[in-house]
Amino acid sequence: MKRFNLQIWAVLIAIALWIQVHGQGDGSLSMDVSLQVQGLPAEMVLVNDLPDHVRVTISGLQSRLKELKQEDMIVPINVADITTPGVVERALNVASIALPSGLHIQKIQPDRLELQVDRVVTRFIPVRAHLELPEGWQARNVSVQPGEVRLTGPEVWLDALKEVETTPIRPELKHGPFEAQVGVESPSGKAIRLDDAKVQIAVHGILTQSRKNDEAVGGVK
Repeated sequence: MKRFNLQIWAVLIAIALWIQVHGQGDGSLSMDVSLQVQGLPAEMVLVNDLPDHVRVTISGLQSRLKELKQEDMIVPINVADITTPGVVERALNVASIALPSGLHIQKIQPDRLELQVDRVVTRFIPVRAHLELPEGWQARNVSVQPGEVRLTGPEVWLDALKEVETTPIRPELKHGPFEAQVGVESPSGKAIRLDDAKVQIAVHGILTQSRKNDEAVGGVK
Protein backbone atom coordinates (compact mmCIF):
# COMPACT_ATOMS: atom_id res chain seq x y z
CA MET A 1 0.00 0.00 0.00
CA LYS A 2 2.82 2.34 0.89
CA ARG A 3 4.48 1.62 -2.43
CA PHE A 4 1.21 2.31 -4.23
CA ASN A 5 0.89 5.68 -2.48
CA LEU A 6 4.42 6.59 -3.54
CA GLN A 7 3.54 5.80 -7.15
CA ILE A 8 0.45 8.03 -6.96
CA TRP A 9 2.54 10.86 -5.52
CA ALA A 10 5.09 10.39 -8.27
CA VAL A 11 2.38 10.64 -10.91
CA LEU A 12 0.89 13.75 -9.27
CA ILE A 13 4.29 15.44 -9.10
CA ALA A 14 4.95 14.59 -12.74
CA ILE A 15 1.58 16.10 -13.73
CA ALA A 16 2.28 19.22 -11.69
CA LEU A 17 5.69 19.63 -13.34
CA TRP A 18 4.17 19.12 -16.77
CA ILE A 19 1.54 21.78 -16.08
CA GLN A 20 4.21 24.18 -14.82
CA VAL A 21 6.39 23.65 -17.87
CA HIS A 22 3.62 23.71 -20.46
CA GLY A 23 1.67 26.54 -18.88
CA GLN A 24 -1.67 24.78 -18.74
CA GLY A 25 -1.93 24.50 -22.52
CA ASP A 26 -1.61 26.78 -25.53
CA GLY A 27 -2.97 30.24 -26.06
CA SER A 28 -2.48 33.43 -28.06
CA LEU A 29 -2.14 37.15 -27.51
CA SER A 30 -1.88 40.30 -29.61
CA MET A 31 0.41 43.25 -28.93
CA ASP A 32 1.75 46.35 -30.66
CA VAL A 33 5.43 45.78 -31.45
CA SER A 34 7.90 48.49 -32.52
CA LEU A 35 8.76 48.60 -36.20
CA GLN A 36 12.47 49.16 -36.81
CA VAL A 37 13.92 50.09 -40.20
CA GLN A 38 17.41 48.62 -40.54
CA GLY A 39 20.25 49.03 -42.99
CA LEU A 40 19.09 52.09 -44.93
CA PRO A 41 22.16 53.42 -46.81
CA ALA A 42 23.38 56.81 -45.55
CA GLU A 43 22.79 58.43 -48.94
CA MET A 44 19.11 57.40 -48.99
CA VAL A 45 16.13 58.55 -46.91
CA LEU A 46 12.51 57.49 -46.37
CA VAL A 47 10.08 60.26 -47.31
CA ASN A 48 6.79 58.64 -46.32
CA ASP A 49 5.57 58.04 -42.79
CA LEU A 50 5.72 54.45 -41.63
CA PRO A 51 3.79 53.23 -38.58
CA ASP A 52 5.75 53.20 -35.32
CA HIS A 53 4.21 49.84 -34.39
CA VAL A 54 2.58 46.87 -36.06
CA ARG A 55 0.02 44.53 -34.52
CA VAL A 56 1.45 41.06 -33.91
CA THR A 57 -0.57 38.01 -32.84
CA ILE A 58 1.56 35.33 -31.14
CA SER A 59 0.47 31.81 -30.21
CA GLY A 60 2.06 29.02 -28.20
CA LEU A 61 2.61 27.89 -24.63
CA GLN A 62 0.78 29.98 -22.05
CA SER A 63 3.77 30.09 -19.72
CA ARG A 64 5.99 31.51 -22.49
CA LEU A 65 3.33 34.01 -23.54
CA LYS A 66 3.19 35.36 -19.99
CA GLU A 67 6.93 36.01 -20.07
CA LEU A 68 6.80 38.13 -23.23
CA LYS A 69 7.59 41.83 -22.77
CA GLN A 70 6.49 44.27 -25.44
CA GLU A 71 9.53 46.52 -24.97
CA ASP A 72 11.91 43.60 -25.64
CA MET A 73 10.46 42.86 -29.08
CA ILE A 74 10.93 44.50 -32.47
CA VAL A 75 9.72 43.84 -35.99
CA PRO A 76 12.75 44.57 -38.22
CA ILE A 77 12.46 45.58 -41.84
CA ASN A 78 15.76 45.40 -43.71
CA VAL A 79 16.23 47.93 -46.51
CA ALA A 80 19.98 47.64 -47.04
CA ASP A 81 19.40 46.61 -50.65
CA ILE A 82 17.63 49.84 -51.61
CA THR A 83 20.12 52.02 -53.50
CA THR A 84 17.95 54.01 -55.93
CA PRO A 85 15.00 56.39 -55.42
CA GLY A 86 11.51 55.02 -55.91
CA VAL A 87 8.56 53.27 -54.30
CA VAL A 88 9.21 49.82 -52.88
CA GLU A 89 6.73 47.38 -51.38
CA ARG A 90 8.25 45.22 -48.68
CA ALA A 91 6.73 42.22 -46.86
CA LEU A 92 7.41 41.90 -43.14
CA ASN A 93 9.47 38.77 -42.59
CA VAL A 94 7.98 36.65 -39.79
CA ALA A 95 11.21 34.66 -39.49
CA SER A 96 13.14 37.80 -38.57
CA ILE A 97 11.16 38.31 -35.34
CA ALA A 98 12.98 36.76 -32.39
CA LEU A 99 10.71 34.69 -30.11
CA PRO A 100 11.30 32.18 -27.30
CA SER A 101 11.00 28.52 -28.31
CA GLY A 102 7.45 27.22 -28.22
CA LEU A 103 5.99 30.44 -29.68
CA HIS A 104 5.25 31.47 -33.24
CA ILE A 105 3.77 34.41 -35.12
CA GLN A 106 0.20 33.83 -36.14
CA LYS A 107 -0.50 37.16 -37.82
CA ILE A 108 1.01 40.62 -38.49
CA GLN A 109 -1.08 43.66 -39.33
CA PRO A 110 -0.13 45.20 -41.69
CA ASP A 111 1.96 42.45 -43.24
CA ARG A 112 3.28 44.61 -46.10
CA LEU A 113 4.51 48.20 -46.20
CA GLU A 114 5.08 50.69 -48.97
CA LEU A 115 8.35 52.62 -48.71
CA GLN A 116 9.01 55.82 -50.65
CA VAL A 117 12.76 56.29 -50.86
CA ASP A 118 14.72 59.26 -52.17
CA ARG A 119 18.33 60.36 -52.48
CA VAL A 120 19.83 62.66 -49.81
CA VAL A 121 21.20 65.88 -51.31
CA THR A 122 22.43 69.29 -50.11
CA ARG A 123 21.04 72.54 -51.49
CA PHE A 124 21.53 76.26 -50.81
CA ILE A 125 18.07 77.79 -50.30
CA PRO A 126 17.27 81.55 -50.24
CA VAL A 127 16.16 83.11 -46.94
CA ARG A 128 13.22 85.53 -46.69
CA ALA A 129 12.65 87.85 -43.73
CA HIS A 130 9.42 87.04 -41.89
CA LEU A 131 8.26 90.45 -40.68
CA GLU A 132 5.14 90.75 -38.54
CA LEU A 133 3.85 94.31 -38.77
CA PRO A 134 0.45 95.80 -37.90
CA GLU A 135 -1.75 97.22 -40.64
CA GLY A 136 -0.42 100.45 -42.06
CA TRP A 137 3.25 99.70 -41.41
CA GLN A 138 5.65 98.65 -44.13
CA ALA A 139 9.29 97.62 -44.40
CA ARG A 140 11.36 98.92 -47.31
CA ASN A 141 14.86 98.08 -48.52
CA VAL A 142 14.93 94.86 -46.51
CA SER A 143 18.22 92.99 -46.71
CA VAL A 144 19.06 89.54 -45.36
CA GLN A 145 22.58 88.31 -44.60
CA PRO A 146 23.46 85.58 -45.32
CA GLY A 147 20.95 85.46 -48.13
CA GLU A 148 20.81 81.67 -48.26
CA VAL A 149 21.35 78.68 -45.98
CA ARG A 150 22.44 75.12 -46.63
CA LEU A 151 19.86 72.36 -46.15
CA THR A 152 20.21 68.59 -46.41
CA GLY A 153 17.30 66.29 -47.15
CA PRO A 154 15.36 64.36 -49.80
CA GLU A 155 16.07 65.56 -53.32
CA VAL A 156 12.39 65.71 -54.29
CA TRP A 157 11.57 68.01 -51.36
CA LEU A 158 14.58 70.32 -51.61
CA ASP A 159 14.16 70.79 -55.37
CA ALA A 160 10.59 71.99 -54.69
CA LEU A 161 11.61 74.29 -51.80
CA LYS A 162 11.95 77.83 -53.16
CA GLU A 163 12.80 79.63 -49.89
CA VAL A 164 12.85 79.41 -46.11
CA GLU A 165 11.76 82.08 -43.65
CA THR A 166 13.48 83.60 -40.68
CA THR A 167 11.87 83.29 -37.29
CA PRO A 168 9.22 86.04 -36.82
CA ILE A 169 10.55 89.61 -36.58
CA ARG A 170 8.57 92.24 -34.65
CA PRO A 171 10.60 95.46 -34.80
CA GLU A 172 9.86 98.49 -32.65
CA LEU A 173 7.20 100.56 -34.40
CA LYS A 174 8.99 103.78 -35.27
CA HIS A 175 9.91 105.41 -38.55
CA GLY A 176 13.39 104.78 -39.78
CA PRO A 177 16.01 102.03 -39.98
CA PHE A 178 15.70 98.79 -38.01
CA GLU A 179 17.86 95.72 -37.59
CA ALA A 180 17.38 92.27 -36.09
CA GLN A 181 19.38 89.10 -35.46
CA VAL A 182 17.18 86.03 -35.91
CA GLY A 183 17.28 82.33 -36.67
CA VAL A 184 15.72 80.28 -39.44
CA GLU A 185 12.37 78.52 -39.15
CA SER A 186 12.72 74.75 -39.29
CA PRO A 187 11.78 73.60 -42.79
CA SER A 188 8.67 71.47 -43.10
CA GLY A 189 9.37 67.77 -43.28
CA LYS A 190 11.22 65.88 -40.59
CA ALA A 191 13.76 64.55 -43.12
CA ILE A 192 15.04 68.07 -43.95
CA ARG A 193 17.66 69.56 -41.67
CA LEU A 194 19.51 72.84 -41.46
CA ASP A 195 23.23 72.08 -41.68
CA ASP A 196 24.05 74.86 -39.23
CA ALA A 197 21.21 74.82 -36.69
CA LYS A 198 22.68 77.85 -34.88
CA VAL A 199 23.00 80.11 -37.91
CA GLN A 200 22.11 83.76 -37.25
CA ILE A 201 20.51 85.92 -39.91
CA ALA A 202 21.03 89.70 -39.90
CA VAL A 203 17.97 91.57 -41.20
CA HIS A 204 18.05 95.32 -41.98
CA GLY A 205 15.42 97.62 -43.41
CA ILE A 206 13.47 100.85 -43.05
CA LEU A 207 10.07 101.06 -41.36
CA THR A 208 7.47 103.44 -42.72
CA GLN A 209 3.84 104.16 -41.90
CA SER A 210 1.20 105.20 -44.42
CA ARG A 211 0.03 108.84 -44.45
CA LYS A 212 -3.53 107.76 -43.62
CA ASN A 213 -2.34 106.12 -40.43
CA ASP A 214 -0.15 109.12 -39.61
CA GLU A 215 -3.20 111.37 -39.77
CA ALA A 216 -5.23 108.96 -37.67
CA VAL A 217 -2.52 108.86 -35.03
CA GLY A 218 -2.24 112.69 -35.12
CA GLY A 219 -6.01 113.02 -34.70
CA VAL A 220 -5.95 110.80 -31.61
CA LYS A 221 -3.24 112.93 -30.10
